[in-house]
Amino acid sequence: MKSKILFIAFIVFCFGALAQEAEFVPNQLIIQFKEAQNVDEVLSKQLFGNIKIDGLFETYKLEKIEQTGNRKAKNAFLITFKDDWSSSMEELVFVFASTDLFDFVEPNYIAHGAGIASTVPNDQYFSRQWGSYNDGTFSLSPATADADIDMELAWDLEQGDSNIVVAILDAGAKLDHPEFDGRIWKNVDEIPGNNIDDDANGYIDDTEGWDFAYNDNLPKDDYGHGTNVAGIIGANGNNNIGYAGIDWNCKLMIGKVLKVDNSGTWAAISDGVYYAVDNGADVINMSLGGSSSSSLLQNSIIYAYNNGVTVV
Repeated sequence: MKSKILFIAFIVFCFGALAQEAEFVPNQLIIQFKEAQNVDEVLSKQLFGNIKIDGLFETYKLEKIEQTGNRKAKNAFLITFKDDWSSSMEELVFVFASTDLFDFVEPNYIAHGAGIASTVPNDQYFSRQWGSYNDGTFSLSPATADADIDMELAWDLEQGDSNIVVAILDAGAKLDHPEFDGRIWKNVDEIPGNNIDDDANGYIDDTEGWDFAYNDNLPKDDYGHGTNVAGIIGANGNNNIGYAGIDWNCKLMIGKVLKVDNSGTWAAISDGVYYAVDNGADVINMSLGGSSSSSLLQNSIIYAYNNGVTVV
């Protein structure tokens, strides 16, 4: 049985009713039909061909329809309106839900990444990683020897496995960082630069993961938090530079779900979860959280669980 070295970050979900203080995209709605839809026709016509729904789109001024959620189920969509409905979002949800066509209707809630470290490591600072190894000499605060997770003892037994893929859903990563040399997951079924979805997974030229926040194939970090988290999980160890990650050999699948302001929507995060599962991730790490529940996100987590993927 293969050992998996995991860094346990955190994810916070508070499940409850739509609250006034909850953040959401003011002109977007997530809908999941009870039955699968003809996605190609819907996206080309930007209509569902249903009098009830298309009539509501006319009333509330539809701008765009996009697919979201489980691409295989073909029943979840992200709806963007031309107007700001932040003051009437409960009404909008109620009106669409009243058609009785959907499993659920919900706002596209916003989550935020956890706090960011002050620097991106580029030198040998393992002595500062007191959480992994604490000999009592840490100088930036009072230190207690052995108040750590004894990583040096774990590394004696196991330093990670290159067959394990850890998906990091965050702000992206600095893909060319020397600490990630040889470690970034590659989609070998995709031919780079040909503008074709070679592996038919719904994403074009996703050779190094995907940017779900801005919908492109370059999940680069424009905030810093994702690079920090990726480094804690999997920075190359014993290489004389920077820090030592918990796992020195796993592959890092990068999914950018947070924007430059360190916020992201449940739709983007949910899409990242489905992508990670469908493309072979063994573990999904999400160091982020929000204050609102989401059926779309919950379904994606259940999908990961049912497919044997550990979600952290």
